[in-house]
Amino acid sequence: MRPVIHWEFTRGTERVICQVERDATSGAFAVALVACRGLRRASIGTFQAVAAALRRHAAVANELRSAGWKLAAYTR
Repeated sequence: MRPVIHWEFTRGTERVICQVERDATSGAFAVALVACRGLRRASIGTFQAVAAALRRHAAVANELRSAGWKLAAYTR
C-alpha cells in the first residue's frame, strides 16, 4: 500500500491517523483509521476511484473534528 493522503489528529494525549492508501497490485484505494496507541487499525472502506476514497476521507475527518479532534499534521 502506498499512501495518497495522510492526516494525523490529536485530542489530548490521543493520536489517530486517517489516510487513503493505494494498493499497487489492484489499484484500489483504502481509507483507514489507525489509533496510534496500541497501533489498532480500522479499515473504513475500499474504493475503485480515488475521488470516492477522498470523499470518504473528508467525511471521516469531519466526524473526527466534530468529536473534538484537531488536525496536527498532514501530507499531500
